[in-house]
Amino acid sequence: MNKKNIALISILLLCTIISSGCTVYSDEESFVLDAQTYVSYEFEMFEGDILDASISTVQGPIDVYVLDAENMYRYDEYLNRFEYDEYYENVLSRNIEFTAPYDGRWYLVLVNEENYDIALDISYEVY
Repeated sequence: MNKKNIALISILLLCTIISSGCTVYSDEESFVLDAQTYVSYEFEMFEGDILDASISTVQGPIDVYVLDAENMYRYDEYLNRFEYDEYYENVLSRNIEFTAPYDGRWYLVLVNEENYDIALDISYEVY
């Protein structure tokens, strides 16, 4: 093959990869979320990136937030004045698809407001 053909194939391959997207983060786990606590997952996302998550609980409901970095700080420091980009209340089973409106650090926050521990399964990917 000559250099022109190799360059053309390389460009076509690169265009195919870019147009099909690329998973940046992906994981799944099962765990117990203690009563009156929360857990957060951090993602560096570009505008237009999609967070796709599936959450299911066993013993009871949880609340789910999607927050940007500033509002995660406010939430984490127990300031009552935080804003969310997405909020789902009393989740037993839910698929979430969030599109980042701008570049930055984003957080998926799972909150157990109950007085008992809750077992849950989560899977997520960002692409």
